[in-house]
Amino acid sequence: MRKMAHLFPGQGIQKVGMGKYFSRTVENLLIAEDPKLLEVSWVGPQEELNKTINAQPAITLMQVSLAEDLDKPDLAVGHSLGEYAALWEAGVWDLQSLFKVVKARGYYMQELCPDGWLIALRDRESADFVVNTFKGRVFYSNINSQRQVLIGGVIEDLPEVEATLKEERIAYKRIPGNKPFHTPYLEKASEAFYEFLKTVEGKNPEFDVYLNIADDVVTDYQEIIQLLAQSLAKPVDWTRTVAFLESKNFDMLVEINLEPLLAKLTGQKVVLVHELASL
Repeated sequence: MRKMAHLFPGQGIQKVGMGKYFSRTVENLLIAEDPKLLEVSWVGPQEELNKTINAQPAITLMQVSLAEDLDKPDLAVGHSLGEYAALWEAGVWDLQSLFKVVKARGYYMQELCPDGWLIALRDRESADFVVNTFKGRVFYSNINSQRQVLIGGVIEDLPEVEATLKEERIAYKRIPGNKPFHTPYLEKASEAFYEFLKTVEGKNPEFDVYLNIADDVVTDYQEIIQLLAQSLAKPVDWTRTVAFLESKNFDMLVEINLEPLLAKLTGQKVVLVHELASL
């Protein structure tokens, strides 16, 4: 049998119309628990769907829909939010518990985080320069690859940061959104989310799940929820996950998404979930 890993992307892939990819099981859950989210996922508006409290559960439920009939992999990984669908696939939570968890995550990240920004830079050297120049004010958010590093900070520092980038002729791109996710500015959200997670029943994973801020797969539920809460205020280093995948010599990597996203950041051959039927 082929040795397989599933890859779940994170926030940012939400689009109006994604509701058409929801399975009947997911639709029934939303009809009972959150009919407004079901409506927004189908018809928008996009600004409402982009709100973290809506985007996170919508993305996760789409991933559940895409993965629920697949054979279980040997390993599941996720980029930020994607770790929650990975854990669901491994049997850590049932669907209703997963929904409550990602709704809570979205709420705390939206409400207990100051307004801010994220900026994408083309290399680690540029990111190091900005973070060191604005030490204690600007932080790493995502290290997606050696050529895509995100930094973040609060809104009052943005004019000075952008002026410095222009003065140093460093190419950059503002990322849509107004929160400095995965930086120390989410410490309050992290603490509140952990208190919530302690109230949610869960199980140890049925197969290996690699969490980005861990050094290896994590098999204990209590450790898992600690790491999930901590990760809100720590950068996502996707290069660590890529290195872990490379070390395990998988025969196939499958991205649980409609379009290639993590495939572009992984440096290995990755197939999309809908391509599996033709293999």
